[in-house]
Amino acid sequence: MTRYGFLGPETTFTHQALLQALEARESTGTRTPPEQLQLVPVSTVAAAAADLIAGDLDALMAPIENSVEGGVSGTLDVLAATDAITIVAEQVVPITFVLAAREPMALDQVESVASHPHAQAQVQGWLRTHLPDARIDAASSTAAAARDLAFCAPEDALGRTAVCSPLAAEHFGLHVLAHGIEDTVGAQTRFVLVQREGRIPARTGADRTTIVIKLAHDRAGALLEALELFNANGVNLSRIESRPTGDALGRYSFSIDVEGHLEDRRVQAALRDLHRVCPAVHFLGSYPRFDGTSSRAREGFEDSAYDTAVEWVRQLSSLIEPPQ
Repeated sequence: MTRYGFLGPETTFTHQALLQALEARESTGTRTPPEQLQLVPVSTVAAAAADLIAGDLDALMAPIENSVEGGVSGTLDVLAATDAITIVAEQVVPITFVLAAREPMALDQVESVASHPHAQAQVQGWLRTHLPDARIDAASSTAAAARDLAFCAPEDALGRTAVCSPLAAEHFGLHVLAHGIEDTVGAQTRFVLVQREGRIPARTGADRTTIVIKLAHDRAGALLEALELFNANGVNLSRIESRPTGDALGRYSFSIDVEGHLEDRRVQAALRDLHRVCPAVHFLGSYPRFDGTSSRAREGFEDSAYDTAVEWVRQLSSLIEPPQ
C-alpha cells in the first residue's frame, strides 16, 4: 500500500494536484493499482511531514508557490527544517473560486464568509465590492470551509457562505451564489510531491532544482556573493525567497529554485561554489518541470564546455614537475 498525504479534506486544490500527479504517473506507464493506493487527508504540512519522516506516509503533496501570493511559508519552512525529505515532482493547478451557500440567497443576505487565508487574499477585491459588511472567518482550507458549511445545523447555516473551488461546492452539495470571484484571472498554485530522502529523478532536460541556503550573517555582501556564483555558472533563478531562521532577529535563509538538474555541470558547479562559501546548503531535489520548459544552457555553460575545461586543466596539471 502506497500512502499519499494531502491537505484535506477531499476537493482541496492540494487534492486536485495529487490526483493530477497520479494521472501523470499513469500516463508514463508507472500506474499503481487503485487498491494499492491510499490518499490520506492531513490538517497541516508540518504534521504530514512528521508522518512522512516517521514512515506513516510514503509521499506528501504540498503547495509551495502561488502566482498571486508568492511562496507558501508553511511549506517552505517545513522543507527547510529537515534533510530527510526530497522533492521528486511538481504540479500546477489553476485557481478559481466560487461563493457557495447551503441554500440560495441574495448577496445582501450574506453575513459571513469562511475560507483559507490564502484564498481570502485572492478574492478580497471581490469581497470588498460585493460583500463589504460580511464577516470574514478563517478555515483550515477552502474545502474545509465548504464541508463545515455543508454539515452544520440548518439554523447555523443562515447567512453563512464559503469561498471554495467549484469542485468542493459540487462535492458537498452547496449552491453557488457567484462564479469566478478571484481578483486575478488565471492565477495558479504550484505544488510539490515530497518523499523521504532517496533517489533523485533522472534529468529530463526540462528540470528544476530547489535548495535552501544560509548565509554568513556577519559578512557584508554575503547574499550578493551567493547570487554571483549562480551567474558565474550560467544558472538562472526562477524563485528566491527569504525566510527567518528563527534563532535571532535579522537572520534569514533563502529558498531558491533554479533552472536545471543536479546532473547539469553548471548546476553542480554552482552548488560546489555555494558549499564553499555558505554555512549551510540544503539540497531539496531536482525534478521535472510541470510545464516541460527546457532549461537550455547559455553558450559556454553546456556540459561539454565544463568537461573540456576540466580536461584542459588535467593536461596542464600533468606537466607539473614533481617536488625535488
